[in-house]
Amino acid sequence: MSTFNVLVVCTANHCRSPMAEQLLRAAVTEQFGDQNSWHIGSAGTDVDRIRPMHQFAEVVLNERAVLVPGHQAVEVTRDRILQADLILAAARQHRAVLVTMAPPALGRTFTIRQFARLADQVGPISAADPAELGRRLVAEAKFARGMLQPVPVEEDDVADPIGRPISVFRECADQLEDSVRRILRPLHLSAPVNG
Repeated sequence: MSTFNVLVVCTANHCRSPMAEQLLRAAVTEQFGDQNSWHIGSAGTDVDRIRPMHQFAEVVLNERAVLVPGHQAVEVTRDRILQADLILAAARQHRAVLVTMAPPALGRTFTIRQFARLADQVGPISAADPAELGRRLVAEAKFARGMLQPVPVEEDDVADPIGRPISVFRECADQLEDSVRRILRPLHLSAPVNG
């Protein structure tokens, strides 16, 4: 079975990207099973030090029963960008940094909310291999990108909740969870064909 590598990126890899990583991993496991071939990771564009996930982010993920403890912030690298089949940025500024670091990744780098809007335009996709589903979704989303009108920044970006009350972290998680649900909506695992 092949793999489908997803990289989620924000600034410090402290709130938005680890929340999105864990929400996406939980949703993918629920949809495709424990032995699925999606490898989901996260990183930051400006990690000033190694640190765990923000405590409010942990609380919010615990509330949704998806927290996997032990997260440590890591800096994004050009190699990680180039190895990813899909890169989901928290905001446009992160997307700009990523495609500047690795221009070949331009066609598979989106903000997470942008990719959710593109997935809304994609019809049902069926395959026996979850990785194949992911690759086909990226191809369909790239095609749809040319047909959608631009939107204001606030509709593309997930706002940084740092320094804000826990209610803002919950709003952030709601946006991320909604995006994850919409991204996975078109994908349907079919029974493998026995040859």
